[in-house]
Amino acid sequence: MLGRALLALLVLVGGGARALAAPPSVIFILLDTTRADRLSAWGNPRPTTPALDRLAADGVQFVRHFANAHATRPSMPQLMSGRYYHSNILGAFQTDSHPREMSFARRDPTAALLPALLRDRGYATAAVSAHTWIAADSELGRPFEHFELLPFTAADGHGDAAPLVDRAIALWLARVRGRPLFLYLHFMDMHIPRRLPEGEPRFAVPGYDWRARFTANGEPDFGQDRRRWDRHDARDFTDLDRAHYEAVYDTRLQYTDEQLVRLLSAVRDEDPGLRDTVIVVTADHGEELGEDGRIEHPASLADGVQHVPWIVAGGPVEPGRRCTGVTEHVDVVPTLLALLGLPLPSDVTVDGRAWFEATGRLVAPCGGTAAYYAWEDYRAVRAHRYLFEERPPGSFEARCGGEARLHRVDALHRRRLAGPGIERRMGRLRLLLHARLAERERAFRADRYDAPARSFVVRADFWRTTDAARVRCVRVDESTDRSALGADGWMWSGRGVTASGVEGPPLSVRLEVPAGVYAVDAAGTPIAAPPWLFGFARWRRKAFLPDVPSEFPPLGTLDASRRELALELPAAVGRGHHVLALRLTPPGATPSVPGVDEGQRDRLKALGYVQ
Repeated sequence: MLGRALLALLVLVGGGARALAAPPSVIFILLDTTRADRLSAWGNPRPTTPALDRLAADGVQFVRHFANAHATRPSMPQLMSGRYYHSNILGAFQTDSHPREMSFARRDPTAALLPALLRDRGYATAAVSAHTWIAADSELGRPFEHFELLPFTAADGHGDAAPLVDRAIALWLARVRGRPLFLYLHFMDMHIPRRLPEGEPRFAVPGYDWRARFTANGEPDFGQDRRRWDRHDARDFTDLDRAHYEAVYDTRLQYTDEQLVRLLSAVRDEDPGLRDTVIVVTADHGEELGEDGRIEHPASLADGVQHVPWIVAGGPVEPGRRCTGVTEHVDVVPTLLALLGLPLPSDVTVDGRAWFEATGRLVAPCGGTAAYYAWEDYRAVRAHRYLFEERPPGSFEARCGGEARLHRVDALHRRRLAGPGIERRMGRLRLLLHARLAERERAFRADRYDAPARSFVVRADFWRTTDAARVRCVRVDESTDRSALGADGWMWSGRGVTASGVEGPPLSVRLEVPAGVYAVDAAGTPIAAPPWLFGFARWRRKAFLPDVPSEFPPLGTLDASRRELALELPAAVGRGHHVLALRLTPPGATPSVPGVDEGQRDRLKALGYVQ
């Protein structure tokens, strides 16, 4: 009996000593555009990631981890806050022209970002970024005491892993001993453009002349007309094209892993067992490599885009563990804080859950059964082998592609299901989705804006219409013929709306906006009369490809006192215009055109974000 009491006392004393000790430093490695299945530890037969494989073996590998959105701008706020719904935290891009990018967005006092949480707990904070959006002058960047954006040219598009690791090692060695450091590292090597380190892919496709089909940056050099309309369209890829595209991706991943060897070696030189250092590795999203006729990271919500790696090693983490249940990005912040023994502030909430105990043991059972995806124009649940998604009611996307969609997911292939037999499964997944996201989305939308002081635009993607049935769906691309564009009435092009015919009814639309009175203008580009004989392809490009409004027909002054603006878009405005958005100007403000500055536009062209 005395022995047991003594043992209990020793455990308490030991636990108290751990609690009083300085928490470990944290190195957070973000591998932009990295899908899980291309890492060796996740099943890639190529030796792409021996360093990351060892790290996973030394810690915990979260085998079925999913990003909560498809791209950097929606995903990073979720990852860094633990919330499904959060306004933009990155450098400016579509300021005042996207619902998540409004300059009058209201800060949520119940949400906090990981670097701010750790800084407030005494951590030194430093970051090195290879991405122009991950910058010091942003909500994500401001909590860092030291922030470096790697230099790179507009043609480069992003920084390289080698200089990023050089700076990371320098910051690590220069840290103040005795004060824990949170070091955030944002790698971009798996994102286009993907330059080949040695000028050739390391996993070359035998007998394939890649230079006849692809650029040295890994991008297709064929099918330009197709990808001018949709850069994600890879339906013209052959099997050899896909094999090469994948080989280039794996080459960049292996190269990045080689650079990480230097960083991890420098850390282990000072901390061989990683007792005082926690290392986190994950990705903001993945990348489609042509499997289903798509490339890059569209909002397909396919596993190639959503399934990403998550590794946690060091500190008190028990090595050699695998979490085989489903985990999500919203789990990362609460899991890391639990591991560090740092409770959330009482006024901060997260949507995810912690999968570690403070002792470093995994919560059992580890992981759930479903992952949830949330963004401005979709919400979805991925459960078992099914993906159920919803598009906003009344949106053109819902009109043209269906408001509710069910897909069967087999490996990396996604197949849409149809027919009466799917209703029961859709109903169950709809209940699951709404129970998790509906109230969170409602609360976010209800309180996200202050009063605007300048013009802003609401793109047609975010309108709601009660006249959807009268709108034709013609997703204009290089194959759209003259007859498809000539019918009378309203047409959704995939980018905006236009009207044809001499007479026609207006289009009723509704917008979710801050309460107020606004001068409203249509925002579009002119459409000239089509040629009778030659030049139709050129006319089609000039009519439907430009995405920056240049003409603004006035629609009058309208009241949105209940946070909703309703209007009738006259057919006369739609005729001769491709209407991309509505511009709203509050009283006292001068109408202006939100947009991307030319310097940033040049940098973002190489990344594929703008044309």
